Amino acid sequence: MKRCILIGPMDIEFDIKSIIKDDDFIFCADGGYLQAKKHNIKPDMIIGDFDSSSKPDDLEATIISLPKEKDDTDTHYIAKEIVKRGFTDVILCGVSGGRFDHYFSNLQTLKYFAENNINAVIISNDSAIMIVRDNSVCISPKKDGYLSVFSFDTEVQGVTIKNTKYEVNNIDLKNNFPIGVSNEFTDKPATISVKRGSLLVVITKKD
Repeated sequence: MKRCILIGPMDIEFDIKSIIKDDDFIFCADGGYLQAKKHNIKPDMIIGDFDSSSKPDDLEATIISLPKEKDDTDTHYIAKEIVKRGFTDVILCGVSGGRFDHYFSNLQTLKYFAENNINAVIISNDSAIMIVRDNSVCISPKKDGYLSVFSFDTEVQGVTIKNTKYEVNNIDLKNNFPIGVSNEFTDKPATISVKRGSLLVVITKKD
């Protein structure tokens, strides 16, 4: 496993250092380096157009400046770099909340990772989000959490969910009917498998 961490500019209110390993490569997207600095994390590479923050000059990280007018978001540019460098796993932090269009673009980047066979998860203060594409995943039970699934294609085929309050076997889900919201864990690890398509999986803390 070759893992990296991608830190965005949104406030990170949980202990991000607790999930970082010594050999993780740390990317920061634009102002994400300020979040890294706040949590005493040394980035290895900072990439962005620095339209919302000043370009850092006091860090030892490699800095890549992007043009302000471009097709890729800063985060998606880093995603392409992650694919090119052969990482197999990535945790994204500080990329949720704020403007909805930015947040949704980061969900699309999750799909880009899945299409390139990279295990990716967005972790925020109250949720974890991933995409299961033509594959299976096992999730540890969380008594204080909801488990929701949504079709991230027109249709996702052959969805099976086991060891949850509401189980399904080999059903198809469409992106215009959110039937998969607010499932609950049991005391066993939940298993989710998808035969074809991209399923957005969201684990959210209960109020």
